[in-house]
Amino acid sequence: MKSHPLRHAAIAAVVASASAASAMSAQAATPTGKIVFTRSQMTADNAPRNRSLWLLDVPSGQVRALTTATDRVFDATATWSPDGAQLVFGRNATGAQQGTRLSLQVMPTGGAQRPHALLHGQGQFAGPAWGPGNRIAFVSSNSTGQCVSIVDSTGRNRRDLFCAASAEFQQPKWSSDGSRLFVAASVPEGRLGESWHARAYRINVATGAATLLSDLVMDYPLALTFSPDGTRGVYSDIAASDMTIVDFRNGATTVVARLGHSPLWSPDGKRIAFTGEVYEVTTGNVRYYEPMYVMNPSGTGIRRITDSRIANHAYTAAQWSKDGIHLLVNRRTYAAADEGLERPLFGMRLINADTRALKALPSGYAEAGGWYEGR
Repeated sequence: MKSHPLRHAAIAAVVASASAASAMSAQAATPTGKIVFTRSQMTADNAPRNRSLWLLDVPSGQVRALTTATDRVFDATATWSPDGAQLVFGRNATGAQQGTRLSLQVMPTGGAQRPHALLHGQGQFAGPAWGPGNRIAFVSSNSTGQCVSIVDSTGRNRRDLFCAASAEFQQPKWSSDGSRLFVAASVPEGRLGESWHARAYRINVATGAATLLSDLVMDYPLALTFSPDGTRGVYSDIAASDMTIVDFRNGATTVVARLGHSPLWSPDGKRIAFTGEVYEVTTGNVRYYEPMYVMNPSGTGIRRITDSRIANHAYTAAQWSKDGIHLLVNRRTYAAADEGLERPLFGMRLINADTRALKALPSGYAEAGGWYEGR
């Protein structure tokens, strides 16, 4: 059967246009900037030994150490200042006599400067997030419970914005204009903690007034990932299970039609990356691995973007690029000799969520806020 020549021409035009658009998108979305990440060492009996910070220059691939690997010192949760000149991170140091000491450290990244303590001593500081106006939000503790607090980049003008007894706060998230903070809290219910209240709050930074956005009763604590504008969120466990999308504007909840964990919203709020799970059963063999997926904010349009089918491989999203095209992810593997899966190996990857193209980065583990692309 003959095809009409106009149809051939139309198909060719569509293919050419799509190819050109794809090429332009790939060129415009070339990853750049710098990534702060961690590397860990273990003892012979598989106990954590230390964790230090490292810096990757994305275009050149050059890597250098930021903090020194020291036994019983663990650095993590680093986020950039808005100008990319400094980092704030949490440090957990365990001494034989002093016990565990938590502090927030600030460090310039332009040279050989060492970090200095922003906050230390009483307070149990954790989850720092550098926001607009050189203010840093974090989670602190006092005699009555945990608080969401802020401090300026010099360590002055500290304020406890919102405190709640028995609450376990997650790392705060800044609004784009710096006027609000969004934070999730888990609160046990009952004397034995038979169930948990999963609460989401919006906090006015100027006044400290907190608005309860949602309060869901769950069987155990779950992590909440906020959308960029703070109007929605996704609840998930640390392993693949039901994920629940919550719209804080009307209270509507949607259970995603696929098991997953570690969801992450794109900067424009139009996509969510998450880690799924796959069981492949063949004769005499079961292969389990955790690929990376993306979906729409409604929980529909689920699409897999990693190809690896190696047993026990797992991908988790750390951060989207500003244009919402690339994903910085961590890939977990195990050495062949590690039959008990006791010593995970982490390597970073950049994945184009549109084309699924993958770029290998150095070994290490990235966290949210660790990728600075510039203003």
